[in-house]
Amino acid sequence: MTLYEQRLSEDLQTIRQKVQDISDRVCAALEKAVTAIAEHDEEAMYQVVMDDYGINRDIRCIDKRCHEFVARHLPAAGHLRFISSVLRMTIALERAGDYAVTISRVVLQLSGPLPEKLVDRIRSMSEISITMLSDATQAFLAGDAEMAKETKKLDYRVDKAYDEIFSVLVEDDGDRKPRQLVSLLKIFSKVERFSDQAKNICEEAVFASTGEMKQPKVFKMLFVDEKNDLVSQLAVAIARKAYPESGTYSSAGWAPAKTIHPELKPMAEKFGFDVTRARPNTVGPLDTFPTPYHLVVAINLKDESQLPNIPYHTILRRWDFDVSLDHLDDLVRQLSSKITKLVERLRGRDVD
Repeated sequence: MTLYEQRLSEDLQTIRQKVQDISDRVCAALEKAVTAIAEHDEEAMYQVVMDDYGINRDIRCIDKRCHEFVARHLPAAGHLRFISSVLRMTIALERAGDYAVTISRVVLQLSGPLPEKLVDRIRSMSEISITMLSDATQAFLAGDAEMAKETKKLDYRVDKAYDEIFSVLVEDDGDRKPRQLVSLLKIFSKVERFSDQAKNICEEAVFASTGEMKQPKVFKMLFVDEKNDLVSQLAVAIARKAYPESGTYSSAGWAPAKTIHPELKPMAEKFGFDVTRARPNTVGPLDTFPTPYHLVVAINLKDESQLPNIPYHTILRRWDFDVSLDHLDDLVRQLSSKITKLVERLRGRDVD
């Protein structure tokens, strides 16, 4: 090994060790914060806040070393991907540490300990989030893309747990004070965001190892109307034809007809849509596995109680149309225009 190769290897190893150290400390911060919640240990909460200053300081040190590495070695290919990913990874680690601090600060403002059942939920979500961040870092430093991809899948469990507790807290008709409710929602949201940063690190691990960049988001969309026999079926057909790579599309009705509308197939043939598999369906739970709906478009919805519960991570849009069998061509054009605007807003203009 030449002197230059030895120096490059030593510089990389130093950066790796510092990244591992920061990751361990960030995981420990969330773990300490959750333990402090369970024990209502104010001193430990203050320690989490104080320790974060050191984490931020050492993250800036990593950034400095990365810039020095670029100036000294002029890296290319794998080394350049690694350094650029470290610079993005430190942002994720700093934010994750900030979430542990926010949790501690919020709990410090509460007048007393939290109910044991809520503490158990916080602990359960935190354990998954901590595991995610630890494994994501390991995958990143080991260059293990497959491990990163598997670790990323755990984020669904945290999101699902957050959706469930969000509904419980918001719908709880007990005598919980507004201040406590807001504080609890913030605590759970920061634990959920912690796992999101771990997911970001997984994506950096894949990029650093393989050069594979994060793919554009594919949105899972559901078009809903009353009978699911015509308008919502047309919406799905239009979206699939115009933007096949931008989303996965389905439709349902809150009071579905027994068969499709007799005008559906003629309209499909006229505009070149595929409705061969169209069948009216009843709208079911929206928090679907493994991916919940990102977007639900409710067409001519008069009463939101006709829909299942809208999960926290799902966006609800309402479209109203004057459905006249004498002007179905205009309906198709209106649907096409709205779908185009919707997809371009979600994915940008350069979409398919």
